[in-house]
Amino acid sequence: MQMYTSIPIKFRNTQYGFSLLELLISIALLGLVVSILYSAFFQISNSSIKVISKLETRQELRLLMKMVLDDLQNVQYLKSFAESGLNTIQRRESGLIVENKLGPANFETGEQDEVSTIYFHTAVKSRFHPEVKEKDPEIHEVSYKLQENLDTKAWEFIRREDFYIDSNIRKGGKSFVLSESVTSFNLQLLESETALAGGGYKEKWTTEWDSDESMVGGCDDPSIKENFCLPRAIKLTMSIKGHDGNILTDSQVSNFCVPPCNTEIFK
Repeated sequence: MQMYTSIPIKFRNTQYGFSLLELLISIALLGLVVSILYSAFFQISNSSIKVISKLETRQELRLLMKMVLDDLQNVQYLKSFAESGLNTIQRRESGLIVENKLGPANFETGEQDEVSTIYFHTAVKSRFHPEVKEKDPEIHEVSYKLQENLDTKAWEFIRREDFYIDSNIRKGGKSFVLSESVTSFNLQLLESETALAGGGYKEKWTTEWDSDESMVGGCDDPSIKENFCLPRAIKLTMSIKGHDGNILTDSQVSNFCVPPCNTEIFK
């Protein structure tokens, strides 16, 4: 049965659109979320860069310190060695010589700090003379120092190696720049140890050393009680500046003997 009515039926449109205000609010929220994500990304990225830079700086510092300590652990005091017949210099130096001089400016105070320069004979294979590797005597003159390059004004950490030892332990051989990032190079040398009544030892450290055998009253003078030509130990402290501008410092001790040290082992 069909039914009819005279009342008109109105159909409502249930589809809605975005108003301009809603669209602006959505865009603003989207921009806020994107900015937060970018900020977090850059923070993570910067943190990663800093970590990588620190690791690279630490690795460089460790490699430099290992090279120095490897050479120092094989240091030798030579009471006599072959010399050229043409050499008229009678003064001979052997063993170990450490001197101090002014180095790079301190980043905090602006004043120049003292740095160490070291010269010594060491029983290691040559690092800088590969062309004569087969004839390597495996005992060379070696020195380390921080020196300012007058052209670039940069401080360079330099290793010098003389293939053949001679009367002048301070000169000769080849020099190579190992790094331009080293800001300090300091050595402390254990001069003596005194046994304490309660146990242990009282240590006496110095920042200078000279085992020049030609000096009167030097390390080879038998009239001096408990004399010695090499220190009991060496403490190496180095600082290096990373690419991020931060300075990393490390210290290591290389022992030449176990206390109580006997003088005889140094001769």
